[in-house]
Amino acid sequence: MDSARAFPYFWLGGVALIAVVNIAWAINDLRTGSARFSLIRGDRMSRDEEPFEYWLAVGMKLLGGFVVAPFLFWFGLGMLRS
Repeated sequence: MDSARAFPYFWLGGVALIAVVNIAWAINDLRTGSARFSLIRGDRMSRDEEPFEYWLAVGMKLLGGFVVAPFLFWFGLGMLRS
């Protein structure tokens, strides 16, 4: 398999990994009641103290896992057909 045919598999694996991490991270945030916007930077925000920022962080993780990732996966499946 040459590198041009290997890229779609790399793409699909990366998108699947990102989707699983985003969904698991959002579920963890919902259970603990605190969230942060990124892994590298940012303080944790509590659901009770900063509800808007908390729900924004959790919502963006769920949006990425349930809306953006399936579209990118569909795009990757299109690369396999060509």
